[in-house]
Amino acid sequence: MLKILHWDQKCFTYSLVLVLLTLALYIFNIGGYDLGAPDEPRYGEVAREMQVDANYAIPHLNNGIYHEKPPLFFGVTALFTALVGKATVTTVRLPVIILACLLLGLLTYYFGTRLGKKVGVIAGLILATTCNFFWMAMRVNLDIPLIFCTTLALILLYEELAGTKPSYKSYLAFFLMGVGTLFKSQAALIPIAVIIVYALLSKKGKQLKNIPWFRGFLLYLAVVAVWVVSSYIIGGYSYFKVTILDQIVTYSTGAKGHPGPFYYYLTSFPFEALPWTIFIIPAFYYLYQKRNELPDLVKFALIWFITIFIIFSIIGSKRGIYLLQLYPAFALLIAWFFGKHLEKPTESFRGLRIPVICFGLLLFFAGLLISLKGITLIHKGIDFTLVSKTGFILALKYSAWFLMVIAILFITSAFTKRKIFIFAVTIGFSIGALLLVKGIILPTMNPIKSERYLAEDLAKLRDKGQSVGLWGSVNNDSGIIFYNGIYFDKVLTSNQEVKAFLNQPNEVLMVSDDADKFFNTFTGEIPKDWQIKRYQLGLSRMLLIKNK
Repeated sequence: MLKILHWDQKCFTYSLVLVLLTLALYIFNIGGYDLGAPDEPRYGEVAREMQVDANYAIPHLNNGIYHEKPPLFFGVTALFTALVGKATVTTVRLPVIILACLLLGLLTYYFGTRLGKKVGVIAGLILATTCNFFWMAMRVNLDIPLIFCTTLALILLYEELAGTKPSYKSYLAFFLMGVGTLFKSQAALIPIAVIIVYALLSKKGKQLKNIPWFRGFLLYLAVVAVWVVSSYIIGGYSYFKVTILDQIVTYSTGAKGHPGPFYYYLTSFPFEALPWTIFIIPAFYYLYQKRNELPDLVKFALIWFITIFIIFSIIGSKRGIYLLQLYPAFALLIAWFFGKHLEKPTESFRGLRIPVICFGLLLFFAGLLISLKGITLIHKGIDFTLVSKTGFILALKYSAWFLMVIAILFITSAFTKRKIFIFAVTIGFSIGALLLVKGIILPTMNPIKSERYLAEDLAKLRDKGQSVGLWGSVNNDSGIIFYNGIYFDKVLTSNQEVKAFLNQPNEVLMVSDDADKFFNTFTGEIPKDWQIKRYQLGLSRMLLIKNK
């Protein structure tokens, strides 16, 4: 992707500085709050079990086979945690943070060498401070490793089109798509669709022959086959069918996963890619106005953005994180828009001023609402005594003040003569929000969001190696295992099973993920010698029960 002969030392320095600053920002207080249920604890626990069992071919959860995802991410995380010591909140998050920062650095350098250092740095800053990107970059997840592979693969294929014959770029692209598939899913093949659409729309269809499709797919299949064959040999046909065949069909149709309507992303993306989506309408209008002057890379980014948006709108299963694959393109488009405005003071201020004022007013009223009604709104979902004990009231006040102050800065920046202030305030909003959330809000919410407290109490009560049951979902409640290493001996699914488990003569422990369901089941039947402890986990009320 990068040509050594055209090495730009200054651009590299800018990219490195951005990477180091972003790394420091993302690592800030990363161990100050626990894994966020349900995905983070589940993925962290699968990696921990992989490290403990040294089984890197078949992922496990609660000592049972975990069918939902391929093994590579868990293997990488397990190896990393083994190298640094053990699986902790910090160590399982670090691999994703490192990959996100590395991707930022590579994109900043690449965009900078192709479109100018200013655009490259702005694009890097925009991507680093886009809410959904930096939020996922600091969590245990499979999507950042996936877009690391797909983004680089797509750029390599784009570069290959400009050549005269097949080169290492195509093979590296197909290799990365194979790795991306092992990280998460066949969604790693998205770059192929994007590059074909780009070539056809830009009248470069003949240049598609530069890509060695047959040999490239053979390489892709060879990479994926390493896992497919080993999983079949070790796990048998049943594991192969459930993990590979069923996942491909059910997720693509929406029969499994997160089904949503066709227009789902039209409503979710503008909020998840804040604050930079406030400029998306003026930016796209500006791109249309300058359509005959756009650099080829900007045209490519536009097709990249639109193609992925349409593809994922058609696919049945929908989540906001699936669109992370278009975030680098989105960052470049907004960066080019800002770059032109910053280098040409004569450009109209209207495209920047109107969305900034509207966003500023929205933030101010949001802060005012939190200040006046925040406690009332929170009290509807969370026990008030828990809120008071955790200092949530103070966190709400900080949030309200932050929103109102940054709102005033946004509105003020719209009336300054220098457009750089609008860009600076937007960056400041993201950084301030990140520090507020990681430094105050998440640590404050930890006692009512984390499974660690229940896990620690379970470990204390299990002083005789008692059998432990779960009335709930291993997928959703595996964070308990991550914190204490105690596996559930039995997963209970019916009222009858629960009663039989707790009424047996032996001393046992049980975790219930629904307090109301438990008390409705045992109305008037709970013996006085049972120990029952209550826990708040978000909007759920959980129980830890000891029957003797």
